[in-house]
Amino acid sequence: MPFIQSNAEREERELQALMNSDLEVKKHIAEFDEEYEFRKKLVEARKEAGFTQKEIGLLAGLDYRAISRAETNADISPNLRTLIKYVNAIGYKLEVVKRGEDCSA
Repeated sequence: MPFIQSNAEREERELQALMNSDLEVKKHIAEFDEEYEFRKKLVEARKEAGFTQKEIGLLAGLDYRAISRAETNADISPNLRTLIKYVNAIGYKLEVVKRGEDCSA
């Protein structure tokens, strides 16, 4: 297969044009961004608590692979029970907070 040189600037312009013209694409990108940020916060919280994935798995009664999937696999979302166990094991809790409200309390 021959090497195809890409034009990053052109591709970025095309992506921006697509995003600006298609609300559905914007919605999916926003959802992906939220999911990415959530998973990133899980990892940060686990590391801040000083645990490995295996340790959290043991504490939560979950296979460490479930912890790994919860943190990294965008194709497979953990179920609510897994998230609750994970978050409890690192000393946090899940809450539903209205957008725009301070979550730090």
